[in-house]
Amino acid sequence: MTKKNTKTKGLRIIGIFLGVLLVSGSWIIYSFFFKPSVYFTNGSDSYLFAIPTGSNISNVIEKLQKETQWNSTTGFMILSKVLDLENHIYPGLYKLSANMNNKDLALLFRSGKRETVDVVIRFGRYAQDIARAIAPKLEADYDELTALLQNNSFLDSLGFTKETAICLFLPDTYEFKWNTNAIEFIQRMHKEYNTFWNNERLQKAQSIGFTPQQIMTLASIINQETNKNDEKPKIAGVYINRLKQNMPLQADPTVKYAVGDFSLKRIYHGHLQVNSPYNTYRNIGLPPGPICTPQKSDIEAVLNYEKHSYLFFCARPDYSGYHNFAKTYNEHLQFAGAYSKWLNQEQIR
Repeated sequence: MTKKNTKTKGLRIIGIFLGVLLVSGSWIIYSFFFKPSVYFTNGSDSYLFAIPTGSNISNVIEKLQKETQWNSTTGFMILSKVLDLENHIYPGLYKLSANMNNKDLALLFRSGKRETVDVVIRFGRYAQDIARAIAPKLEADYDELTALLQNNSFLDSLGFTKETAICLFLPDTYEFKWNTNAIEFIQRMHKEYNTFWNNERLQKAQSIGFTPQQIMTLASIINQETNKNDEKPKIAGVYINRLKQNMPLQADPTVKYAVGDFSLKRIYHGHLQVNSPYNTYRNIGLPPGPICTPQKSDIEAVLNYEKHSYLFFCARPDYSGYHNFAKTYNEHLQFAGAYSKWLNQEQIR
């Protein structure tokens, strides 16, 4: 074999070796960084992955392994070092896509591009009801939320009491960062409360002689009296007339609240004797706070109440949901008697 052939053969071997190295290296790089590695157990195309506050790389990896079918840790760890992820982990909610690779995953976390959460405030009878409903949707802890809603000094700093804390929660849909904590949540609700109570509404409340929280307390009673929006301003007018004349409101929903039995279909004499500041048969004026979360329409009904001379109202003896209104007690007794007779006929106890 000539020296030339020997040299050619050697170059060929080196070329093959380098080619193998290149292919192997490319495959390793692909496997570590670019090969699809994220899948979900339910076969969906996406998954909302939460990184809690205070998490480190190890926590994120452990959570990924637990919640997804991802197990390509080596490449992710390498990229974590390169991108300094340990010092750039942003808590929040991230949208992962099926077939994501480690490069996509690492860059997503490094970017801090987080998803928001729509939090819907719905009907509740107590502030704790709202805390229980929203806690699973945010990082805010239920126990921390309820503790704040019972903390007199904290609530006082916002201008509320334990009884009026429920006023903070106006039913609506709000956009939040998932990693919102308990204090941040309540502060945001306080901001929304102040936004709702603009100068126009504040002036209307003042003209009636009520604070915003008193307006919401009366609105909550109206919420429980009827679901007929067209009748709410008229009922608000009845209650405001009674308050102006220093008459007890005698609102049945407040008795249910005082008794703590919201399944009651009829209020009997024994119920009216319950000793509670919420029993508006025994106490003159408004109860110390709302008996539920009033809708914004309920609040508007009070702010724009119908001016009339009615002092009484009673449900109609049918299933319409509407009421009969009376200016005198004798007239009211006739309506109440007809309604009571109808309840008996319908065997409503």
